[in-house]
Amino acid sequence: MRRGWSIVNRCILCKENEESADHILIHCGKAREFWTLQLSIFWVLWVFPASVRNLLFEWKIKGLGKKRCAVWRMAPICLFWCIWGE
Repeated sequence: MRRGWSIVNRCILCKENEESADHILIHCGKAREFWTLQLSIFWVLWVFPASVRNLLFEWKIKGLGKKRCAVWRMAPICLFWCIWGE
């Protein structure tokens, strides 16, 4: 609270939950739509971890070609960049 103003700690995308990096980048409903779209391109079903750090540690898949593997490794970073820009 500053000079009579009350700042609400809400997610700017869904306006439902508290704003945190983990919520905005992974758990927010709007971000989840982007994740679902991105994962469907690779035909992957994914259970999301609780934090961004764990997501990056677990972001591995076997059996992809060289080009698809490079795209797979860059996918979360690109998605984070797009969501954070909003």
